[in-house]
Amino acid sequence: MTILVVDDEASYRILMKSLLTQDKHDVLMAEDGEEALEKLDEHPIDLVISDIYMPVMDGFKFHKAVRASEKHARVPILFVSAYDDQLTTDAVQNPKIDDFLKKARPYNEMRERIRYLTAPEDQRSSRLPGSRFGARFSRYLISANSVHS
Repeated sequence: MTILVVDDEASYRILMKSLLTQDKHDVLMAEDGEEALEKLDEHPIDLVISDIYMPVMDGFKFHKAVRASEKHARVPILFVSAYDDQLTTDAVQNPKIDDFLKKARPYNEMRERIRYLTAPEDQRSSRLPGSRFGARFSRYLISANSVHS
């Protein structure tokens, strides 16, 4: 499976590439939504993991452009953000958003979300994964600070 990681923080992109390649995924990286659109046109992508707040083209504008494209409209997008303020929380409640995960969540939770979002829609459970993960996975938090550990 090919996953496109879109984030303006290089350390987060590197961390995600390392974790995802350990799970045998092919990983492409982009620094912002504009670069991500170019990668989508150049490569077959199975899933996008995108930050929300980025310069040049933020995640919401990127999402809108992807959904407007007939070629890419069905590519699932998992939004990630370090922010959990009311504006972000309200924005990701949009039913057109595939999924959202706070950056500092356990990697196992992201792994479950990836499986869920890339499964055929008729084979997905009605329950979105992630709620069963808790503090016992805290040593696997997805944080740019853990790149150097």
